[in-house]
This record gives sequence, structure tokens and C-alpha cells, in this order.
Amino acid sequence: MDKLEVKQYLENIFHQEIQLYRTDKGISNVSYLMRMDDQAYMVRVPKKEHGLLRVDFKNEYEVLQKVKALDVPLVWMDVHKGIKVTKYIEDVHEFSEVKDSTKYEQTGKMLKTLHCLDGVDFYFDPFKKLSEYRSQVKERIVFFEEEEKIIEAIFSIYRPDTLCHNDVVSGNLLFSNCRSYLIDYEYAAMNDFRFDLASFFSENQIEDERSRQLFYIGYGIESSIDPEIRLFECFEDILWGYWANMLYDHSKEEIYRIIAKEKEAHFQRTKAMI
Repeated sequence: MDKLEVKQYLENIFHQEIQLYRTDKGISNVSYLMRMDDQAYMVRVPKKEHGLLRVDFKNEYEVLQKVKALDVPLVWMDVHKGIKVTKYIEDVHEFSEVKDSTKYEQTGKMLKTLHCLDGVDFYFDPFKKLSEYRSQVKERIVFFEEEEKIIEAIFSIYRPDTLCHNDVVSGNLLFSNCRSYLIDYEYAAMNDFRFDLASFFSENQIEDERSRQLFYIGYGIESSIDPEIRLFECFEDILWGYWANMLYDHSKEEIYRIIAKEKEAHFQRTKAMI
């Protein structure tokens, strides 16, 4: 859907005229700032290639009912198209923009809160997704040394018994002077809790011991788990590397090529530490 189509669609939903402004947020989605009745909202619209990801928006909506204490307020959602409208929160910054080192502990606490919630009856199967992503790659641009060995090592210790976010990127961690938010649950499902911890470290390229220790303190777990988390990081670099490779194949958007090569580079650095 282009901007005009989105605008018409939302005006039909809310039965009034709106103002819509495209933002630079989002990778596989397009994000808009919407103004209506002197109030501001954020609108998420999946891109055309989003269908390759096979996200079930009905599952996302179920999770959203559980995470209200963590998420920004939900206003409206189309569980068929994946279009979502949330309240716009003033004066928030994403993780990478925040200088205060307490952000590591705050993130640890948010993920622990999520992981303590009751589970759901659907799963984020990273092995199945990896197989799907790899099978749809036409021209390979990422290479991971001993990738099958890493995959087998994770498979042998994998325990999908926790409700996880599964996409702990900087833009999904928001901080204001009042509180912090964990947002965007389109991938949320049952998974191994270590997947989320590794997602946070890998996606935000947190490699120094001090920052990782602060996160572990916030989460309430001993840092002795760190070698396992680094192994999960390598696995996720493989997973998301092929995800980006697949999307680059289909869209030729440069952002996906950049992500794929970032995953490859992070994999090499992290593997050297194991």
C-alpha cells in the first residue's frame, strides 16, 4: 500500500480525515506518524516483501494482550493486513540513542518481565525459519564458517519454554524520562529465553564485558551464562544473515545487503570469542 492508499484506508476505519507523514523507522515495515483530533499516533504497515516472513498477526495480537505493561498503548490493529496503530509517545529515544548506562539494566528487567509472563500455544521455531530463509536465497551473499556445527550445537541445548520477543533491536527498546518500553511483538512466541538475550547483544553489537554484566544484573542471572549466549549470538547471526540475504534477493533494497554483511562480520568476531 502506498501512502495515499494507507491514508484512505485509515480514514475509512476512523471515519474522519487524518494527516499522515512517513518516517524513517522500520525495515520490513513502513512507519507513519498519524495526526487525528489533535492527537499523534504511530502506524505500522507491512511492506510487500513482508509476506515472505510468514508472520501470523493474529498471534501478535494475542501477545499484545499480555504485554500491555511493557508496550506502548495499542489503539487499533487489523489482524489480516498487519496494520497497527499505537499511541505516539513524546520524547522517547531508542536504545542506541541513550547515553545513560542504566539502559542495560533496564533492558534486562524488561526482558525478565516478559519472560515471566504466561506462555502461548505457538512457537518461534528458529530452525524451521532458517531452513525457509536459506531455501529462498537465490544468490548467496553471506558465508558463515562451520555454520552447521553452530546450528547443531544450539539444537542440542535448545529449550523453547519461554514467551520471547525474538527481535530485540535498538528501535524496539524505547526510553523516556518516566519509563522504558519494549515494543513491536510481531515475532513474539515461545522460544528459548537465551535467544532473546543473544538477540539483544547481537542486534545492538554489545561486546564489552561491563555492558553485558550490567544487563545480566538487570535480568537477574549470573554472567557465567555468557558463553552459551555468545553461541546463540552466532546462531542468530546465521539466521538473520540469511533473512536479510533473502529479502535483498527479492527487493534489492540496500538496507538488507548491509544487514546481511553486518551479521557476517558480527558472527566472525563472536565466534572468535567462543
